[in-house]
Amino acid sequence: MQKTFHIIGAGKVGHTLALLLQQQGWKLAAVVSRSGRALWADCCGGRMVPCIADLPRADVLIISTPDDAIAAAAQEAAALPWLHGGVLALHLSGAKSAAALDALAARGVRTGSLHPVFAFADVAAAVRTLPGRLCALEAPDAAALAGLREVAAALGLRAFEMPSEQKARYHAALSAASNFSVALAAYAQNLLQPLALPEALSRELVVNLMRQSVENVAAMPPAAALTGPIVRGDEGTVAAHLAALSAVEREAYVAWARQTLILAAARLDEEAYARVEKVLACGEVAQD
Repeated sequence: MQKTFHIIGAGKVGHTLALLLQQQGWKLAAVVSRSGRALWADCCGGRMVPCIADLPRADVLIISTPDDAIAAAAQEAAALPWLHGGVLALHLSGAKSAAALDALAARGVRTGSLHPVFAFADVAAAVRTLPGRLCALEAPDAAALAGLREVAAALGLRAFEMPSEQKARYHAALSAASNFSVALAAYAQNLLQPLALPEALSRELVVNLMRQSVENVAAMPPAAALTGPIVRGDEGTVAAHLAALSAVEREAYVAWARQTLILAAARLDEEAYARVEKVLACGEVAQD
């Protein structure tokens, strides 16, 4: 029997999942959105409705709203008269647990979360490249988990289970990997501004090194993948870096350098570690 589903929240993530599920033969019944008509022009299989209360019957409710709106959407959806124990309701947040859908669980609906580990910057690119990626599944019971696995399989995702009590820590780790790396790239490019290089060249310099580092981390543990003056114990180079930076730039450099030094500890002897640590504290190489 053909599965039917709703999307609540017409952003890039919901849009991508709607397209992929339809490619697998699922039927998009409706999309709840007040402003997404142009974005969803290629999802004409489902009709737009302004309110959750207008949703017709379906097998799966996918809530793709911002995190802070999930519980309110679930509360509104809990008033739908056609809900029953065979319906699956899921949200896509990496930080919120299935408890955000407690209003629906109270109606007997199977509830859980499915978090694709993916950066949804562009819908067309996401539709091409999302299948095969990882996704975290989290649910309070086996029946809900089985439903989540069915959705994940239809999306072509490689699923793993996530304990509910660890969702916030899990999401913090992924946010650090994704967002902090972008912030670091911007920081590095900004350091190059006084050189008056073309912006494209500055970006290429930074991105090429970051790409190589990511490839190294993919192949070996982070401590083994680490390169550069800190892991070499080259305190003179670190001091020269600090001397070349403004006070604001230096503050960020020192923060990242201290974390790098902690990672490098396994490869440095105690004296080298102490010399680099002292440079980071005072900005100068100790004189004999």
